[in-house]
Amino acid sequence: MIPWTLIIVGGLLVIFGVLGLISLWVLPFFERFEVVYDKDKEILSARMDPEIGKQVWYEKKNLIRDFIVAIFAGILMFFAGLYLGYAAKGENFWLYRKLFPDRIATETMAWDAINENGQFVAEDGKAYTYYVLVAGDKVSLSGETCADLLELKTRLTEIKRENTVIIIDSFAVSSLYRGVKDMLNEMGIDYEETR
Repeated sequence: MIPWTLIIVGGLLVIFGVLGLISLWVLPFFERFEVVYDKDKEILSARMDPEIGKQVWYEKKNLIRDFIVAIFAGILMFFAGLYLGYAAKGENFWLYRKLFPDRIATETMAWDAINENGQFVAEDGKAYTYYVLVAGDKVSLSGETCADLLELKTRLTEIKRENTVIIIDSFAVSSLYRGVKDMLNEMGIDYEETR
């Protein structure tokens, strides 16, 4: 909810700032039409009075500043919302899929480290029989995909407690990755994480 709130408010701020700057650019044209066609004496006298002119220019500078701040704040809020949405849901975040349809999480880096016995080999050469791969919003145990964390927990109850499980982060959704770690802690299973 927070990512969407930031994205929507950010987008509205950008629209507000841009429309405000456009209105400051267009407003003098309408005033000229009123002077020429309507012969509005109040606008003419306001344009001739130097004190009113100074006050109008001062307020115009403040408005320009406010509109520019709104645009930059909106852009920051939009991308903060996009970042938070991606951090929570990974590539399944709807806006991320729409903005970057060609990006697909690659699991090849994890699978390159699997030896002929089906074990994950870490950089230090240590082989792990049991490894949990968290790729995006998908999780698998030793190469077998699990539907959710409950299925993973069921499969983890079948392993011997003296084994160490390694968690592999392959562009993992942070909430899912933390959920796997919390589950392993809760079950009392020793684990290590890839760096």
